[in-house]
Amino acid sequence: IDNTPHQYHLVNTPEAIQKLAADLAKQKEFCFDTETTHVEPTQAELVGMSFAFQSGEAYYVPVPAGKEKAQALVEIFRPVLEDEKITKIAQNLKYDAIVFKWYGVEIRGAYFDTMVAHYLLEPEMRHGMDYLAETYLSYSPVSIETLIGKGKGQLNMRDVPVEKVCDYAAEDADITLQLKQFFAPKLAAGGVQELFDTIECPLIKVLADLEYEGVRIDSHYLAEYSRDCLGDLRRE
Repeated sequence: IDNTPHQYHLVNTPEAIQKLAADLAKQKEFCFDTETTHVEPTQAELVGMSFAFQSGEAYYVPVPAGKEKAQALVEIFRPVLEDEKITKIAQNLKYDAIVFKWYGVEIRGAYFDTMVAHYLLEPEMRHGMDYLAETYLSYSPVSIETLIGKGKGQLNMRDVPVEKVCDYAAEDADITLQLKQFFAPKLAAGGVQELFDTIECPLIKVLADLEYEGVRIDSHYLAEYSRDCLGDLRRE
């Protein structure tokens, strides 16, 4: 980030927020990312949202801590996030989709998950964003540990000054967009375009619903079934 030209904008005024939402509504696709308080999406609160729709430029919108104010801000972006005509791009999109579900927002439209795309193209390699950026873009992203530290003294993203979070979060959206542009033509060349479009990306929505709703386990039935199986094995 120190030696690569970029424009990362902190969007924290009512006028700038409305303008960004209007600009996103004009796009055929955009990349988005969330900053949250927890790695587990079912326990996370939004700290911020970042967006990108052209390489080298991205926008970070801080989300206030209070539930009512946070919801009011999310509502401004609901129309573009739920627009079926706009493709949504993200790295590990399932996480972000679950986070937004807790704010009553369904991420609609076609999905393009760069992590899934790379898994189909190179299943034996690692799929984290930092690794992908270094491997395919020759770019080293800001490490999250430089913001929140690690170990017992690790901070929460809400504890980090918003100016520092802005560069980190906007960079995430920008670099993920660039990865999408790099991987997209390779899907067809690699013979996995149909698999990506018709199976893998639609499955993200199903998995997000499952994780959000949870799965009920009938422990009594499973215990009985286990005893039945054990009895069959003994008879054999």
